Order: sequence, then C-alpha cells, then structure tokens
Amino acid sequence: LDPTPFTLPDGTTGTDLYIKRGTFHHQFAADVPAGTAALMAATQRPIAQSALEEKAEVAAWKDKPTWAVITTQDLNIPAEAQRYMAKRAHAHSVEVRASHSVAVSQPKTVADVIEQAARATR
Repeated sequence: LDPTPFTLPDGTTGTDLYIKRGTFHHQFAADVPAGTAALMAATQRPIAQSALEEKAEVAAWKDKPTWAVITTQDLNIPAEAQRYMAKRAHAHSVEVRASHSVAVSQPKTVADVIEQAARATR
C-alpha cells in the first residue's frame, strides 16, 4: 500500500492508503482485463488507515442475516480469513474463484448473492 498523508478538518493529519499502480492488477484485480485494471488503479478511492485500525462498536451480523462472497484467489484478504468471518457471522456464503475485485470480474455472481439476500429479507 502507498500511504499518503492528508489534513483532517480539525487540522490533524490522517493517512490515506492506495494500492500502488504497478502492483494493482496482480494484487487487487488479477482476474480483470489489464485495461480495466489500469483504469481501476488510476481511479481508485483510497481507504483511510484509521478505518483499518478502528474497532467497530456494533457488529450488525450478530443480529442481522448475512451473506458473503468468499473470493478464493484474493491476495488482500485470504480465503481462510473470509471463511472464518463468514462462519462467525453465520453467513450464507458462496465461494468463487476470483480476486478481490469479484464485483468487476464476476458481476452476475455478486448480483445473484445480493438478490438472494434481498429476497430472503423482505
């Protein structure tokens, strides 16, 4: 990750994290065409480092139905970690041979899971 400092509204400094363009395709979107991955790398939105460090005060999965798409070729969140989180959340899960960018590489699969969740929670 490429850390980039920025100034917060209160004058303190935060850190945004970007995936380096040179590693983006392999690291984040290996199953996406190269041109699409290059566009994704150039237009990516950063994540604030603090978002990865803060502990959630409430976990919605404790009392809400949950679904998970487990990406077995993900180089950012290992499949075993995804399985652990899905099991802990009692999630309805599907495993897909995909990178972290599964919504781009396999949009129908992701849409199907979203549709299943929507129908089940009406």
